[in-house]
Amino acid sequence: MNLHARLTVALTLLLFSILASLLLALHLPQPRGLFSLDGEQIIYSAPTGQRHTVVALKAGEQQLPANPLWLIAEPDVLESFEEFNGLMDQQRLMSAAAQRGDLVLITGSGEQLAVPFRQRQLGDLHWLFWFQIGVGSAILIIGGMVWSAKPGKATTLYAASGLFLAVATNTAAVYSTRSMFIDGDIFRFLSDFNSCGALLFSSSFSALLWHYPQQLGRLPVAPLSFIAGFASCAMVIFQWEPAPNFYYFLVLGIYAVGFIFAALQWRFTRDKPLERAALLWFLIAIFTGTGGFASLQLVPAALGLELLVPQEILFAVFLLMYGGVALGVIRYRLFDLERWWFALWGWLLGGAAVIAVDLALVSLPAMGQTLALSLSLAMVGWLYFPVRQWFWKRFVRVPERNLERILQQSIPRFTAIRSVTELRSLWLELLQEVFQPLRSQPCVGVQQVQLLDGGQAMNIPDVLGEGNGMQLQLADRGRRLFSRDDLALVTLLQGQFEIAQNSLRASERGRMAERERIRRDIHDDLGARLLTLLHRSNEGERPLVREAIKDLRSLLEALDTEARPLEVLFASWRMELEERCHTAGVPLQWQQPERVPALLVSPESQQQCQRVLREAVSNALRHAKPSAVSVDIEHQGDALRIVIENDGVPDSPVQHGRGTAIMQQRADELGALLERDHQGPCWRVSLSLSLSLLDASEPPESGGAEPAPAPL
Repeated sequence: MNLHARLTVALTLLLFSILASLLLALHLPQPRGLFSLDGEQIIYSAPTGQRHTVVALKAGEQQLPANPLWLIAEPDVLESFEEFNGLMDQQRLMSAAAQRGDLVLITGSGEQLAVPFRQRQLGDLHWLFWFQIGVGSAILIIGGMVWSAKPGKATTLYAASGLFLAVATNTAAVYSTRSMFIDGDIFRFLSDFNSCGALLFSSSFSALLWHYPQQLGRLPVAPLSFIAGFASCAMVIFQWEPAPNFYYFLVLGIYAVGFIFAALQWRFTRDKPLERAALLWFLIAIFTGTGGFASLQLVPAALGLELLVPQEILFAVFLLMYGGVALGVIRYRLFDLERWWFALWGWLLGGAAVIAVDLALVSLPAMGQTLALSLSLAMVGWLYFPVRQWFWKRFVRVPERNLERILQQSIPRFTAIRSVTELRSLWLELLQEVFQPLRSQPCVGVQQVQLLDGGQAMNIPDVLGEGNGMQLQLADRGRRLFSRDDLALVTLLQGQFEIAQNSLRASERGRMAERERIRRDIHDDLGARLLTLLHRSNEGERPLVREAIKDLRSLLEALDTEARPLEVLFASWRMELEERCHTAGVPLQWQQPERVPALLVSPESQQQCQRVLREAVSNALRHAKPSAVSVDIEHQGDALRIVIENDGVPDSPVQHGRGTAIMQQRADELGALLERDHQGPCWRVSLSLSLSLLDASEPPESGGAEPAPAPL
């Protein structure tokens, strides 16, 4: 059965319950006048305004002494079946006499008054009738719509509880608002249905708490609960119980079983914060309604105590229960319902509001149908829809409202971003602020936003598109599930960050282009002049010029923004070190693998490696006075090892000075291992690192990049 069919079934049951109750209520005799109680005395207020104390009634040939039980709202509070059945017999006689028109009142003064009757109309129905019908209808439609949206064992039990409770409220609405006279058979029929409705309502909810939010075991609790409920109904109908009010003990007994199941659910969800939060809301809604009714109606009635609040009014507490569950559907996705369920309710209540207001206005004197319909549409538009919009923003659209506020506050942070690290940090902060997850953890290989475990978690890819994402668990600190609305929020945030990322990349490209221009200008202008000066200078000036060229080379390296192949770097390092060794008059022995890995090295890694090599060779030439310096580069798998050796003898005891500290700092920044030791007369410095650490963070921009200038 599809959604439309299920909604049709629910609405059909709703209309049938309302029409059946309405027809029964209109079938009852309506006296011209009003009967009321003054203590233990029955007072008849005639249409003329006169008040008479009723001492007896003559129904045909029979005279019945006045009995205040004739006006009792709920007959099952009686303490004996003798009273109960006697009341039904008297009601049968009086109703038949009223229908025949021979019902006569005997007043305290001995006067006999004939009581006129007329056909009962809608206007004659007491407001408590409409109140109870409204409560029962609201409960029935809430349960029906939950079942329609998500059919299953739990939702079926929930809808069944609403159906049985509607049976209890609608039957009570008929007999509790009678004008004293009702056929005894109908009275007993309605009273039995009211009791059975309450019993089966308790059975449904006990079974529901066994199955939701998780099934507690394999026992067929639902069938057993309904067997117990129908058995209790049989006890009520056939009067197998000790007294009419004993049925309240039956209701409380079944209700107590539900308490036990609720305690078990609480125990089994202790390590599941989301289920625990949803269960807490669910139980608060249930026991606020049923607990209020039990404490104010069931317990006093079972103990034979006077009711503090009339039952007709007490039915309203059940709206707290079903309304609370409806809010739980919105807040926690109870029964795994989606947000469209609320939108469906908005549509339904809007139509109901128009119809209700229109009927109310039509009943007013001098109010035409066209004017009534126009006013009802205007009033609903002015009142209902603003209230609905407020409710939607308050309870449903919270993430969107927070997002708007967060994005407004984040605009200055967007504009202040200067690096990719800052961008990723802002992304993680916004995820925490928007969704407030109970837990979050990194996850690898996330390509798209997706919901997990029915909304308990959500995977979000990295904002930079590098494959490292985040998994958020239990939104709003465990108070709700993630939904499709949250997927839309993430998409919107990703769009904002994509704009910020593109802006950052454009700015970075601009800075790199400017640095490259400055680098080329220095190389082509100042570098050329220094080389010319080197060739033209005498032997005493050349060391100074070479030192200036070295300083210029370091400056150009610092300005370098291009990732270079590892093979090119080996050649550049070898040329520089050979020049340094040649100047010092020491030969350089260079060894490298025949096949160099095809790897692009980032500018930062280039500089750090080169500076470690430069410092190691400079220290050897400056302090050890070697006869030779060797550089051996080894490659195996992902490992790269560079070993610098010399055969010199230090001119002072070995000390880890400033040069060694600098090399260690460079190695740490590379994530490499630096070792320094000696074997016999040979001193060795080795640098070991992973090739993956040298890999450029992103490939160079294709098309438009000019080749870097040749080294000086």
